[in-house]
Amino acid sequence: MNRSTQNAIALFTVAAVAVASAPRVARAEVDSALVKQGLAAYAALDYTRAISLLEQARGESLTREEKILTYRTLGMAYVAVGQPAPARQCFEHLLRVEPSAELDRSVAPKVRAVFEEAKARAATSAGALASALPAFTPALTPAAPREGRPVAVHVIYPGGLARKMTVYFRKSGDARFSRTTTDANASGDFDATVPGLAVEPPGLELHVVLLDDSGASVAAAGSLGTPLSVTVTRTPRPVYKRGWFWGVIGGVAAAGAIATGLALGLPRSNSAPITVNPQ
Repeated sequence: MNRSTQNAIALFTVAAVAVASAPRVARAEVDSALVKQGLAAYAALDYTRAISLLEQARGESLTREEKILTYRTLGMAYVAVGQPAPARQCFEHLLRVEPSAELDRSVAPKVRAVFEEAKARAATSAGALASALPAFTPALTPAAPREGRPVAVHVIYPGGLARKMTVYFRKSGDARFSRTTTDANASGDFDATVPGLAVEPPGLELHVVLLDDSGASVAAAGSLGTPLSVTVTRTPRPVYKRGWFWGVIGGVAAAGAIATGLALGLPRSNSAPITVNPQ
C-alpha cells in the first residue's frame, strides 16, 4: 500500500468518525440552505466544497444550533484537508458558542489533538469556558498557599483511563490562564507544580483536566469559566523591604546631608587658638 493510498484511508477515517461525532441536532432545526449544503458536502467527503459553503454560511444570521454544526464541521473538514490552523480557529469559535462542547471518544486523535489545542488557546486568551466532565478534587500542598511559594497539585484518578494532566492557573482577577501538562507517574497518579511567581494574593484560581492516551478530556476539577479558588496569604515582608522604611532612611540621609552641607558652608574664624599657661 503506497503512501497516497494510506493518506486517503486516513482522511476517510477522519471523516467517518467526524460524521459519527456530529452533534445530534435535528435537521428541522437547520434552516440555512448553505449549512445544509455544507453538511451534505462533508458527508459526501467533498471537504473543499464543504469548507466553501460553510464559510459562506458564517456570514449569515445563524441560530445557535446552526453555529455549533457549522463550526464543528468546519473544524473537522479543515483537519481532513491538512489545515490545522483554520481548524483550530473554528473549534475556538465552537467553544465560544458552546463552552462545554466535547468531541466523541471515537474521533480520531488527529482531530482531537487540534480540538484540545483550541481549548487550551481559548483558556489562555479568555478563560470563559465551562466543563461538563466528571469532577474530581485535587489535593493542594500547602492547603493554604502563601505568597511567592509554589503549590503542588496531586490527583489520584482510579480506573487507569487518564494518561496526562493539564493544570490551568492564574491569579484571582486575571483574565488569562497559564498552564502546565504532566504525565502520570509510576503509580498512575498525577503531580504538577504551580510556580511561586504565579502564587499571589488575593487568591489562586485553578482548572485541572485529565486526558486519556488519545488526548480526550476524561475528568475535570473546576472549569475555565468557574475555576477552583483558594485564598493566598500575603507573606510578611522584613522591615528593610517596606517602602516606608526606606522613606525614613532617605529622610535621615537627606537631613544628614543638609547638616553636613551647612557645617561645611559656615565661615571659618581667623583667630588663632588661645593657649593658657598656668603660672
